[in-house]
Amino acid sequence: MAFEDEVREKCQKLISQHEEYAREIRDDDARRRRRTGVGHRGIILRPSYWSIDRAFNPYKVRAHADQISRAIKAKLRNHDYRPYNPIAYEVPKSDGSKRIVSVFTIADAVVSRRVYRSLLEKNKSRFSAYSYAYRDDLTAHDAILNIGADLRTGRRYFLAEYDFSKYFDSISHEYLWRVLEEKQFLISPLERHVLTGFLNSEIQVQSTYTRHIQKQRDASTHGVPQGTSISLFLANVAAWELDRALERLGVGFARYADDTLIWSDDYTRICDAVQVLSATASNMGAALNFKKSHGISIYAPNGSPAEFNPKRTVEFVGYRFGAGGRGLRASVVERLKRRIAYIVWSNLLEPLSKGGVVSARVAPSVDRDYLVMIGQLRRYLYGDLNEERLSRLIQGRSRRVRFKGFMSYFPMVDDDEQLKALDGWMLHTVYTSLRRRTAILESSGLSSLPVPHGASKAELLIARAQTHSQVKLDLSLPSFVRVGRAIRRVAAAHGPNAVGRTGGPQNYQYE
Repeated sequence: MAFEDEVREKCQKLISQHEEYAREIRDDDARRRRRTGVGHRGIILRPSYWSIDRAFNPYKVRAHADQISRAIKAKLRNHDYRPYNPIAYEVPKSDGSKRIVSVFTIADAVVSRRVYRSLLEKNKSRFSAYSYAYRDDLTAHDAILNIGADLRTGRRYFLAEYDFSKYFDSISHEYLWRVLEEKQFLISPLERHVLTGFLNSEIQVQSTYTRHIQKQRDASTHGVPQGTSISLFLANVAAWELDRALERLGVGFARYADDTLIWSDDYTRICDAVQVLSATASNMGAALNFKKSHGISIYAPNGSPAEFNPKRTVEFVGYRFGAGGRGLRASVVERLKRRIAYIVWSNLLEPLSKGGVVSARVAPSVDRDYLVMIGQLRRYLYGDLNEERLSRLIQGRSRRVRFKGFMSYFPMVDDDEQLKALDGWMLHTVYTSLRRRTAILESSGLSSLPVPHGASKAELLIARAQTHSQVKLDLSLPSFVRVGRAIRRVAAAHGPNAVGRTGGPQNYQYE
């Protein structure tokens, strides 16, 4: 694809995302107006950095894509290319802190992506088979299969679980260049020039943004800017010596960027692995984060006795491994419960909490807000599948490769006991919220409430209704167990990478 076409494609992607967000705001306003009878005005915001410099604004860049592309290609030919400084953008982390991500201009992001693809294609064979991050030949799903193949045998293993502290921010530039040179990575003079430009860029705050500013002579020579494709390649280069050292020790391990899990049935080897990890971290300039690290422990999933610090479950990326198989890690469960609870509350209780009751929403023969809630829950779990199509998949009477929805990020989950518990929790949440909705509506003077008011838990699982025109409505609750079985069946036939989201569980976003 021509460079200018890639620039337009990048612009269109950003524009489409923004316009989809704007439509969701408008649609939400309309829904709230129907439910409460009160008008709402959602505020449609644009990213603040779009107005800082036109090079960040996809509408303006798209309009001048040809001129921008010609200018950048000329600079690349002359080895005079230098990316504009990125803007600092804060991304909240699960622990409440914030990660600073570098937002580069649209054209610079395209240059970075092109160089990343070229470097990865030439050098992918140099990386360890147990390094799963930022590659086009391996994904986090492959890591889950590798870990599960060993840990689910029921044998006891010694585990080493350590996290790096500010991995991307700490990587030494000198160390990176040494590894690239000594380990004979294939890199052209132009690619080296582009890498230097991105490593020397100076992240700017929006209030005092400057396109080009020289680093001070005593400025740090550490850190890889997050938010650009090149940094993904460099993050794997930085861990190259660590991966090779762990391979030589003969321990089992899986690494996703700075998230590393190491296991062995030999205590001496696991101690040697920790020494290697510590020494390599020092060389690359990235310290270990002992507050977030679990250290060395014994994995004994079946409850067998252990000499010290036994663990019954292990977590990696978005998964949890234990005696029950592969499940969802605790933080994933917590966040998906928050999402489901919000969907239930926003449909059944939030409209009534505003003090307005629209009787048409609960007119015979169905509670329309409940119907909308079921549709949203089903889309969250199933994507674009309905119960009938899901049943055909489970029975093997239908073929489908790509899934959408929550479980598309976790096609390897096979802990049905956990999924059953989630189904039970969702049923209880919906049941108690519906009872509260019934009480509020009855206190407002409404009686003879339609389906599914007054239904038991068992009846909610299979609830049905029909409109005045005899259109049948499926009000049954969606199920983690059913979609889990369906996606596992297809994953077994086509592989998890062909079935699930290619980004994998580590990229699951909770909106």
